[in-house]
Amino acid sequence: MTSLGWGGVGGKSLIGGSDDDSTTATPPQAQQKQDAQPETPSWATPPVPAPTPSGKATKGKGKGKQEKQGQQRPEGDAPPVVPVASQTVDGVEPGPSQRQLNTRLDDVARREAAVRQREEHIKELEDRLREGGIQVKPKNWPKCKPILYHDIYAEIPTPNQPVCKAGYYCWMISVSAYIMNFLTVSIQFFMGQGTLACFIFAALAGVTGVFCSWWTVYQSLYAALQTNGGSFAYGKYFIHKSISILWALWTFIAPPIGSLACFVAGLFVMIDQFSVGGSKGAVGGTLSIINMVLWGLVLLLASYEFIWTFSIWKKGGGLQDLEDQQRNASTAAMVFQNDTVSNAAKRLFGGAPRDDGIKF
Repeated sequence: MTSLGWGGVGGKSLIGGSDDDSTTATPPQAQQKQDAQPETPSWATPPVPAPTPSGKATKGKGKGKQEKQGQQRPEGDAPPVVPVASQTVDGVEPGPSQRQLNTRLDDVARREAAVRQREEHIKELEDRLREGGIQVKPKNWPKCKPILYHDIYAEIPTPNQPVCKAGYYCWMISVSAYIMNFLTVSIQFFMGQGTLACFIFAALAGVTGVFCSWWTVYQSLYAALQTNGGSFAYGKYFIHKSISILWALWTFIAPPIGSLACFVAGLFVMIDQFSVGGSKGAVGGTLSIINMVLWGLVLLLASYEFIWTFSIWKKGGGLQDLEDQQRNASTAAMVFQNDTVSNAAKRLFGGAPRDDGIKF
């Protein structure tokens, strides 16, 4: 029986033929042979990105996502990688983790001990430098962000420390007074009770006053109290302090002189504010009163500090005749020699002019 072959072309007789000839001659059998070849496993083929909802393949997703997709292997192709997790029993870590924690704690303790040893060594070196005449002054003021060295107990002699504290407190009150004066003038300006020139000059006076009161007035006192009655150091302090007292008096009174008299909120400005009437006048007048109270405190404390420092200078200058000092004393000086003022100074600053053995 003859066959026309595949598609009726090139027919061959199957009678007496071999299996190989029949196999190779029949295309369906050859197709089965090709299908019997081993397939490439899915984990060995590169991943194909999934199409986006718009029908386009995603781009620019990064290699990390493709690698994660390539690591997803179907079951049976390759053994899955099982992460090794630490076994816990009722939430308690095993022994090795506890030992690691103890090791870290020991390491922290050793570092703390090393830091303490370094601090002690640095302190010892600083003591040696001081003994050799070299002063090491680390920055310690202000505490929030140290930029200067300021230590009354370390640099000021013990008898002069109370008056230095008085000068420091006077400076802090004056800073508060400068800030209050600027706020008062600013509020009056925004309420329509002042001019732009008054606002600008109040800002300049506040910034300049704060820095000058520290670098000129207080620092001159700080330097003078470290000497034994040095005339130059005390003379510079007396000049700066006199200007400071005059400025406090001017700010407290605020005389209406010139067109810029409103940059300080004192007595006459307070009168003008209350004369305006209404809520704006009441607010401006009340703020002026608060400003006057602060500047009044600055004026009184600055005068007391000035007289106290003057008594220390006379003592250090070698004046031995205390009776002459008593006869030449002014009435203002005698006001500060009463028991009430002296007791208040002792509670606030730790001393008073009477403690120096000087009678005005």
